[in-house]
Amino acid sequence: MNPPVAGAERWPALLAALAATAVLSAAFTFVPWLHAQGLYLRDAVMGHGAAGQWWRLITAMWVHLGWQHWLADLLAAVGLMLLVGREARAGAMVAVLVACGIAVQLALCRAPSVGWYGGLSGALHGLALWGGLRLLVGSGLSRVLGVVLCLGVLVKTWLEQSWLAPVVFDAQWGFGVVRISHAAGTVAGLALWLAQEWWQRRHGQSAA
Repeated sequence: MNPPVAGAERWPALLAALAATAVLSAAFTFVPWLHAQGLYLRDAVMGHGAAGQWWRLITAMWVHLGWQHWLADLLAAVGLMLLVGREARAGAMVAVLVACGIAVQLALCRAPSVGWYGGLSGALHGLALWGGLRLLVGSGLSRVLGVVLCLGVLVKTWLEQSWLAPVVFDAQWGFGVVRISHAAGTVAGLALWLAQEWWQRRHGQSAA
């Protein structure tokens, strides 16, 4: 079990993580060339008619479909990192966010109905579940927040029923919401937490 991060120590790293998330996602959203090269395009990634553009599996999470989409995901990332930062280090949260984002793209390669994708929402679902589980090891308010976060992600994922309808058009956003990315991110977040727990327990036993 990792010790809680002291308040004075966590703020510089946390602010740096938030700034990096904002700048990187803004660049891939608002710079036309980066947007075009970063978006997940199934045919491009799978190499249909051209060499497989594998880098899109890494960059797609940073690409957004306009400033409202970007701002919504950025605010969600800020809120999650501020909450989870009570019990986790900024570096670990960024690593989980990126790992979940890549896992989402790999999962979408197995979903022929998803021709293109961009955004942090899938990765954020993974960070939310991983972060909620991390908060559960704390006490008091941290534990309450952990329960709420875990339940919120799991209930939302269940209600979306993405395994029945991977993509659902949302008139408010004006594009299809790839709900299957939310489920994939959630599963990735759980898998990362389980792997971390296994590693820490094994390491602790070896040290003992």
